[in-house]
Amino acid sequence: MLKLAKDIVRGVGLDSRSLYQSLSAHSLKAALRAQGLTPLVEKLHAIVPDLSDQYTDGPAASEFDAYWEIKIRGLHAFQVSAALEALNHLPGDDHVVVDIGDSSGTHAAYIKGLAKPGKISRVISVNLDPVAVEKISRRGGDALLCRAEELELPDAVKPSLFLSFETLEHLTDPLRFLHRLAQKGDAKNLLFTVPLQRRSRFGGHHLRTLDTSNAPFTPESLHIYELSPADWGLLARFAGFRPLFTRFYRQCPTWPHPLAATLPLWRHLDFEGFIAIFAERDLALANRYTGW
Repeated sequence: MLKLAKDIVRGVGLDSRSLYQSLSAHSLKAALRAQGLTPLVEKLHAIVPDLSDQYTDGPAASEFDAYWEIKIRGLHAFQVSAALEALNHLPGDDHVVVDIGDSSGTHAAYIKGLAKPGKISRVISVNLDPVAVEKISRRGGDALLCRAEELELPDAVKPSLFLSFETLEHLTDPLRFLHRLAQKGDAKNLLFTVPLQRRSRFGGHHLRTLDTSNAPFTPESLHIYELSPADWGLLARFAGFRPLFTRFYRQCPTWPHPLAATLPLWRHLDFEGFIAIFAERDLALANRYTGW
């Protein structure tokens, strides 16, 4: 997702890019205030002051402070607020959380720092990128190198909650991935976030914006599926997870704020926002399907 947005921004002229980033940053700040997320952004900054290496293929340092800082912080605030709400649904303490697709260990630090004392005993990050796994391990985090679709946890690990932030849209088969999680029964609950797309579409259309050379491109750089909120809920239900709540995050304010006029720009060049779906394992529907 980040590389796609970065490629689009860099595809316009220098003056246009500067204007776009400035306008978008103002839009993001206004949206965060309107959604009550500004205080959480400040708390996240205190926990992890530097996000410049959040992604393996991140923005240039010269562009980071002007635009990407607030963009990434805003999304993180939404993700963490949803994760804390999900944790409040789990009874008891000492929960093990598995973050599938984590690229830096940042969310583990956030959640450990903000969850109620004793609520979490361990956070395990999962990624197929060895650079990401090495980065997390270097920072003292628990990291597992493997494909999301092939996740196998040690027998001693008994997770309560799976997290998956902006990962499902990058997978070639999110349905089978979710069904495998549900069928294995490692954790009863799942929280995932994905881009907000009003109408479902094949995310591979982004291939048109990729470099036309023969250079390889990574899973981080390409969306496969971009579904509507209703369709993501149906996919999760079919796979074996029953949605309990859905939350929305918007990257521009709503009317009558004047920056609500940036909505078409967000929809065209990025996404108007993101959604979070919290679900619990329920295989009743999935078990009726004979084609697994």
